[in-house]
Amino acid sequence: MAALLACAVAYVVLLLLKNHLPSFQWNFDDAFDLSAAQKNCDACKKAFYGSFFLAAPIAAAAALYTTHRSSGSMALSTITAGLVYLALHAANDRNSYAIALIVLAVAAVTVAVNRRAHTYFPPVTSSTDAPFTVALIDLLPVAFLALLLIPSDLERVTSVVRDESHKVSYFVGPALYGYAPGLIPGLDYHSHYGPALGWFFHLIMGDGWKSAAMRAVGLNIAITLAVYIQAYFLLSYLVRSRLASIGIVTALAVLAFSTTNHFYSPSAYPTRFPLLIVFVLAIGLHCADPKRPAWLIVSGLLCALSLLWQTEIGLFIFVTGTFVAAIAGGFPSYRNALIFAVTSIVAAVLLCLLMFGPRVLSLTFLIECFRPLVLYGTGWGSTPIKWTLNWSVIYDLPLQIVGCITVGWGSIRLSRPSDSRRDRFMSGVLMALSMIGIALMIKWVNRTYDAVWHQNALPLVIVSAWWVHQFAAAWQPSFKRTAGAAMTVATIATLVFVQDRHNPHPYGLRSYVYYPSLLMRPFVTPSVETWQEDFGRITDTETKFIQDNSKPDERVLVVAMLDWAYLAQAHRAPQAYFMPLMVAFDEHYVDRSFNGANRLFFDNIVETRAELPRVRETLERLKRDFVAVESRGNLTLYQRRR
Repeated sequence: MAALLACAVAYVVLLLLKNHLPSFQWNFDDAFDLSAAQKNCDACKKAFYGSFFLAAPIAAAAALYTTHRSSGSMALSTITAGLVYLALHAANDRNSYAIALIVLAVAAVTVAVNRRAHTYFPPVTSSTDAPFTVALIDLLPVAFLALLLIPSDLERVTSVVRDESHKVSYFVGPALYGYAPGLIPGLDYHSHYGPALGWFFHLIMGDGWKSAAMRAVGLNIAITLAVYIQAYFLLSYLVRSRLASIGIVTALAVLAFSTTNHFYSPSAYPTRFPLLIVFVLAIGLHCADPKRPAWLIVSGLLCALSLLWQTEIGLFIFVTGTFVAAIAGGFPSYRNALIFAVTSIVAAVLLCLLMFGPRVLSLTFLIECFRPLVLYGTGWGSTPIKWTLNWSVIYDLPLQIVGCITVGWGSIRLSRPSDSRRDRFMSGVLMALSMIGIALMIKWVNRTYDAVWHQNALPLVIVSAWWVHQFAAAWQPSFKRTAGAAMTVATIATLVFVQDRHNPHPYGLRSYVYYPSLLMRPFVTPSVETWQEDFGRITDTETKFIQDNSKPDERVLVVAMLDWAYLAQAHRAPQAYFMPLMVAFDEHYVDRSFNGANRLFFDNIVETRAELPRVRETLERLKRDFVAVESRGNLTLYQRRR
């Protein structure tokens, strides 16, 4: 609670100074300013939410150093959290800084009193005697999730690919560079989220643009289904209720649906952290027997894979694993922390060498691997957090508070040598989920209502469900049934009526009804969906034109709204540094792409999209630096002026 109070004080101070902080650009039509993004980050939000990730483990470690015990009551801790929320609301929405400071002062008093209060946490009842088991009845929830998420028509789901570039920049674009040997992410091209994404997807993308697009969406759906199945089994073990587990997982799965187009953006689904739950289980097994390093090494290998898959999530897992290893072995266990850190780093380096060769042993490669953290971790505007009572209120603060409490509680539990193996496993799992969950909430929290929040909140929702189960163990059966029924009604109402006036799209069930799932197939009439007209421009004529004027292992620059589709059909690697080039968020990527090209293929449909900033820049550059040589079909071959 002291750590939470410190975060709040820092945030209020930043609010007082916000008029003196630089503002991050809002108008992306004027191109993405990389230097501004690096310098003008969203300081208020990041300072507050980012500090949760580090404040909780630092406070827990300090408590272990100074007292070797926990202190404080749940009631006083809840009061402190409520006062912090009121103070932030006053300072943010009403600019009542004096009231905010008074409330924070009262919260400081409750923290001081809390230090001498009697410690109480509910007993860990769910892990004492019952081992993890899988029964035949578990096939029903698994089958239900499959029916819920697997589409009856994958091509229909994928056919909106042109309207959303994320699936291209995430999977298809980086994979195209595999057509030319020896290309390295970060040195020769930009891999949007992690260096291994393109290497992996190139193995399964198939032949041509349609196969690549459909397999990108299919992989997104497969990972989402796998993560939700893992979450179901973990929740079943934690809360000892299959019904509650499938209810929670189903609610989160449906809340992930937004707009009338689905699975178009990998960021909005668990695709970014496919190994999260597996890692949590591995580090939990290490906590059960910290003297043996086997599961710690397995955790380090999973962390290395996560670093290569999505660098940002991998770093969260790295920090979490290092801290949990240091706690579980008898704090401070430098040996275990070092084993985990070294295993993760060495395994990541060896995998990079195996995939890309010795050129990865360069400082530039390392810097470029971490550049996405700078680009995407800077927020979307330096406006204050909106502490309002809307649909997203649970994500703004309560879940982070639960995470902070769990990190402190888990640190104390793991430092007790008297706890049983199952208790230590449970504590390690909950502590790792809390730390990673807090970190995931930093990026997207407190914008408008967004489906990304529900994916990022998954670890903290699991932890919260466990706490509710612990406290509910002492309730009367009649009261438990009433509370369960009330929660069910509230959840269904949320799924039906959730909305956001700032982001007026259908969400939850109102969005899911547009998804052609196997579950919905008997109730809806399939609609005829076709690929956008632009894909009809990619014929055998254009494909052969590209192939005749380039070598199989040559990089080719195609200037088109569907540049990736032309290249996928022709089996050529892009000359562009980023794919798709016409929506590149950094103007330096465009410069680098054109500066290295002596010729290019131009699709004249680009001229009809002159309202896009990258298109305007490209047309000016084309007129100034290149001259037309030959046309065939919808493409014109240009060469650089002498």
